[in-house]
Amino acid sequence: MAAAVTIALALEGQLRLDDQPALHQAVALARRHPGGRLLVLACRPEAQRLRGPHQRRLEAQALAALHARLAAAGIPLLAFPQHTTAAALAELHPVVRPEAVLHASESRLFDTLPVAAERFPRVFSQFRRGLERDPEPPLPPPDLAGLGGAWSELPGAWLAPPVAAGAGGDPRSAFPFSGDEPTALARLQHYLCGSDGLRTYKASRNGLVGTECSAKFSPFLGVGSLSVRRIWQELLRYQALHGADEGSVCMQQELLWREFFLWSEQHHGVAFHAPGGIQQRPPEWDADRERFVRWTRAESGHPLIDAQLNELLTTGYLSNRGRQWVASHFVNELRLPWTWGARFFEWALIDAHPALNTGNWAYLAGVGSDPRSFGGAPRRFDLERQVRLYDPQQSHRQRWSRTPWP
Repeated sequence: MAAAVTIALALEGQLRLDDQPALHQAVALARRHPGGRLLVLACRPEAQRLRGPHQRRLEAQALAALHARLAAAGIPLLAFPQHTTAAALAELHPVVRPEAVLHASESRLFDTLPVAAERFPRVFSQFRRGLERDPEPPLPPPDLAGLGGAWSELPGAWLAPPVAAGAGGDPRSAFPFSGDEPTALARLQHYLCGSDGLRTYKASRNGLVGTECSAKFSPFLGVGSLSVRRIWQELLRYQALHGADEGSVCMQQELLWREFFLWSEQHHGVAFHAPGGIQQRPPEWDADRERFVRWTRAESGHPLIDAQLNELLTTGYLSNRGRQWVASHFVNELRLPWTWGARFFEWALIDAHPALNTGNWAYLAGVGSDPRSFGGAPRRFDLERQVRLYDPQQSHRQRWSRTPWP
């Protein structure tokens, strides 16, 4: 009797069933062969950089949930967290030789560059106005029935479910959620349909405390348990029912910012992460390592910044406005190398992504895509004014200060 044909899917950090084009292709390929079966690999993506404890916890939760869903269909998910896909396939080769290996891709709104490469802009507004087509629609989860198997040739240790990380975190966290796909989709439906979150998003998104001041989709996107196309599709569904209010339009713009940074990194290459950024500015900083180490311990010397950093260290989460304050203070007051701050954020943040993180730090450092900084100084925040605007009762500082509050 001929051995069953095996098709392998390498997740490449995309830990979900919804909107997985490569999964649909793998399923279609397996169904071409009588008795064809599917094997899923969860390995370390070659492009993955720093990933700290908070994001690793979410990743473990997403992986455990996905393993259980695939196991229900008889499909094994083999986790090789220290291997690239190539190394995992080499280890698998003596036991199972897949007929084909398909690789999942990072979730983006567009499959290919949505503006002409020769006219790729350096600033977001030109990117948004220059988009040549609408985002691609998401794909539903495919039917996996009949694609499992006994898998007697696989060692039992490989088939064992991954250890599911506990909820963990601090009860004060603004992101208390598990990182798995069902939780991500439930959060999406809650924020868009089960609350006033989307309607008030533009006004509330810079809030500092609590789960409802912003969408909190980015950690799910960071571990691949949510598709950005699914978010966009649900926004269109919301707008069809309620109209394109300022909250939904603002969220669409934020998703396009994400897209802009992803394609900017691809377009600019090494320059995108270089100290001089896409503007190729000579660095102007004081590379004081002792000052930097104190900053990483939430000992910057500024009580507002230290409260923000304490939240970051404790939970991995920091609000959009808090991230801007911390980066501005790091660049303008501490005058430390912005690349140091960016690398630390990439390790500490629960939603870290190299392109998005660097894009935002370079913007605040005056070497990236901020139109005000071309030929001018970096953007600088007046922290006292910012507190009056966004934390007038200083509730965030009271929550995250390490020193007793009067």
